[in-house]
Amino acid sequence: MIDFGGSGPQVLLLHGLGGSAEDWREFAGHLTDTHHVLAVDLRAELPWSWDIALADIEALDLDNPAVVGMSYGGMIAGRWAARHPECPAVISIDGHRGGLTAPANYPGMVSTRVESELAALRTVFEAQAQTPFLEVVFDAFVADDTIDAFAKAQCPTLVLLATRNIQQARDFEELMAAGRRGVERDLTTAAAANPNLTVVKVDGTHGMVTAQPAAIAAIVREYLPPSRNNL
Repeated sequence: MIDFGGSGPQVLLLHGLGGSAEDWREFAGHLTDTHHVLAVDLRAELPWSWDIALADIEALDLDNPAVVGMSYGGMIAGRWAARHPECPAVISIDGHRGGLTAPANYPGMVSTRVESELAALRTVFEAQAQTPFLEVVFDAFVADDTIDAFAKAQCPTLVLLATRNIQQARDFEELMAAGRRGVERDLTTAAAANPNLTVVKVDGTHGMVTAQPAAIAAIVREYLPPSRNNL
């Protein structure tokens, strides 16, 4: 756990897969004038499951913080929102649906092309899973659909959606664009049915926390419960 300091309501930051609490350092600095900012190193050893990841956060015994996650951390945050109505706010920064889900989640692409590119992308993902832990988590992460959890959010929940591809995805431009269309379609439907859920598109990539820390922190701060000093 890293305590970045600050005063006001607690905010807990959840990093992306393969990252660490340290990844939030620059971002956190844009929130500490109004909030007490903490970041946790998520579990990096077996056993692992989504339920275990949530239990790890519950075991921190914090003072009911708002929860902000990016990518994998955002998918954990989505599950937190579905289970914790007392949470003051949950924010997922482009963490919503894995990259290897049903072809129907890639609207606007021919299904045979989708299936071919998904197979190629799976090969890329499998090459990145170089430890037993990553093998297990990647298998769940890339095939997971957290949108159902967001649809069941019981507390104020914001999902930020990237609108541009990261450079590393240049070999899968069409697939990634189709995937974003599917995510936006399904989250928009979920938000229409659940007043707790808000969806906002951001002019940025999946790496927006690193590339645009000040801008993303400003969006997050706007959604977080205010410090008592600002009331």
